Amino acid sequence: MSKWQGEHGTRSSLAGLREADDVDQTLQNLLRALTLNLELRARYRVFEFEATQDGHAETARLFHELRESAGEQIAGLMTGLRDRLGPDAASTEGIA
Repeated sequence: MSKWQGEHGTRSSLAGLREADDVDQTLQNLLRALTLNLELRARYRVFEFEATQDGHAETARLFHELRESAGEQIAGLMTGLRDRLGPDAASTEGIA
């Protein structure tokens, strides 16, 4: 069985990876940063909508740009996560 597979198959969720016994601090940090960025990107979408509804187009544009930037950070973190997981990185497809 692969290092990144549990008894029920490949760990394919952030929670599954975080809960593994063999996770070192670097992998924990990648997972934590990815989780925080995913949550923040989702919040930026809400903030953008609310700013638009309140008539603050410039602030809505700022939240939109921040959301796009978070998307780029997420892509970078996913690359780092795949690199860290090595050959079993296919299990990270579809996480983000």
